[in-house]
Amino acid sequence: MPGRIAYLIIGIVLLVIGASILILSIIQKPQTIQFPTNTSSPAYLLLSNWRNLSIYISTGYPIPKPVLNGEESKPPSILQVFYGKYGLLKMNITITNTGNTKSAYLTLNNTVIINEENGSTTIILPPNYTSISIIQRSITNTSIDIFVPSIYGYVVVNSDYVVFTSPLLMSVYSNTSLSLRGVGGWYVISAGGNGTYYLVITLGSTKAMPIDYLIYINNHEVTQWLSMAKKPRLNGALLNEYYLSLLLLMDDQNPVTGEFVASPEPVYFYSWVRDSSYAAMALQEAGYYGYAMKYWLWMCSAQNSSGTWYTRYNFWSGSPDTTFGIPEYDSIGLFQLGVWQFYEYTHNKSFLMTVLPCINKSLMWEQGAIISNGGLIPRDLSIWEDNYAYNFWTQAIDDLGLYASANIYRALGLNYTWILRLANELNETIQSHFYSKGFYSQALMETTLYTSSGSETIYEPNGIPDSSVILPIALGWINPHSGRAINTVNKVVNVLLVNGGLARFPDDDYHYDYALYDSTAPDPPWVITTLFLAMYYEDVGNSTGALQLLSWCVEHSQHGLLPEAVDPRLGYPLPTTSPLTWSAAMYVMAAINYKPKQGFVLTIIMLLAVVVIMLSIIMFVVYGRLNKPYALSVTHEDGGYL
Repeated sequence: MPGRIAYLIIGIVLLVIGASILILSIIQKPQTIQFPTNTSSPAYLLLSNWRNLSIYISTGYPIPKPVLNGEESKPPSILQVFYGKYGLLKMNITITNTGNTKSAYLTLNNTVIINEENGSTTIILPPNYTSISIIQRSITNTSIDIFVPSIYGYVVVNSDYVVFTSPLLMSVYSNTSLSLRGVGGWYVISAGGNGTYYLVITLGSTKAMPIDYLIYINNHEVTQWLSMAKKPRLNGALLNEYYLSLLLLMDDQNPVTGEFVASPEPVYFYSWVRDSSYAAMALQEAGYYGYAMKYWLWMCSAQNSSGTWYTRYNFWSGSPDTTFGIPEYDSIGLFQLGVWQFYEYTHNKSFLMTVLPCINKSLMWEQGAIISNGGLIPRDLSIWEDNYAYNFWTQAIDDLGLYASANIYRALGLNYTWILRLANELNETIQSHFYSKGFYSQALMETTLYTSSGSETIYEPNGIPDSSVILPIALGWINPHSGRAINTVNKVVNVLLVNGGLARFPDDDYHYDYALYDSTAPDPPWVITTLFLAMYYEDVGNSTGALQLLSWCVEHSQHGLLPEAVDPRLGYPLPTTSPLTWSAAMYVMAAINYKPKQGFVLTIIMLLAVVVIMLSIIMFVVYGRLNKPYALSVTHEDGGYL
């Protein structure tokens, strides 16, 4: 009997162990990453209804060194309203007597929250609706003031309800009395008080929609929209960051024309083709094809007759900035690559046929450029816009674009062999010119070679490691497991890793004393470059390294909104360019491509199998023997067993 009890105890212990392992395998390691709450906040944000209405918000959060950075801090307000065919309206909304802004952020239900000394402001713009809701909670008298031109025709329906009838329909209502007065060519409609009150502005309609319904529909629509996203294998704050980054991409897209703002911060309030292209790639990779297609169609419409693009465009109008960053040729490869990726996800041949003329123009430009430049794309300023040279980034991105174009032609049944030859020629030239001393250099430098017969200009690698070389490798330009890829990434990491993130290149003083002045030292690590490395780690199966870098980005955000760069000494998000749309796009792409280690799961399954087998044997022995002891002691008279 004691032996049986011992066996039973062992079986129970093994059962407990097996159950514990099973529970641990289900719940996994507890998530310790959280959005930082004791950090700075964005001074400017965009909200969009994702269809035809976008508002530009000042949160009132103070900007560091505003004079040096060419910016200014403004009180909580809606500075600009962009509405469908009307474009920018001559209209703004200011919230007064709120006191200093303590924090501001975007929530996962796509709502802007501004916390102030005297209360808080909530701004809601539900997807697909044209109602702007402002909810004010205050401990002192505050007011919400709407400024519209005095040429607008209006009707006062009652004390809390005003309707505008021309030049567009618009209703304004509140749960407190409205006042209307004329001030220097403007009508000012005000709602005010202390405690909680709200004001709702609905464009294109004279109807007043209940505030409770607008809050409900906003939460419902945003939740439904996020549920359609491809879900990455992340959890906790890392998963929330993915969803918040998707919302930022949507809010930072012009809902009518399709291009994306680089950042709501004034210094970057333009649509850079490069940044916008990655935003569209991120959305289509997450499964939001319509919004991505809107951008590719806009890009096709904005193409120059030569087959190239300007560097950046006005965010509201889409008109080119003809004075900045010319030339930058990576946009050609990004267009080709983005269009091909879109087709890979959707198999939409009619879309390919629509943009094929633009693909053809870009190919003709590349063909002529490569022939006349010794097998390379001509010199330009991309990626960092401070080095006019044969930059590795542009060469490799455009080479990826050529391979993508060959795939487009093949999908359409067209002759693509000439494009492959062109892509291979560019690839071979890059390999022979840029790789030296164990890594791909940032760019080629021009030198003069003197010989007995005279002199000639040659181009040699500048020997500068640059983190931008990692992304083309991660996107498949060469085998990420190749010796050249491994050596290059190791070189970049050894030189440019700063406090867990990756700086752009040595002695980078852009945020320190060159253009912006919000860093305490040179060489701040950038979020996009850190995520370039994360994507490379994902390619080579280093999921631990990729997860560490994703976590680093979240831990250095502004309440989950990703900046351009992080202070290299103090670790705070650099505020003059935060949030950055490209940072959000790279996080979305890296999150989707993250693959956790499978070895741990397999080990758990094997251990469970062993435990179950051992437990079965033990229980069989214990309970199998329980039915036989009496039979063993009873025999027939002739000695046989019963």
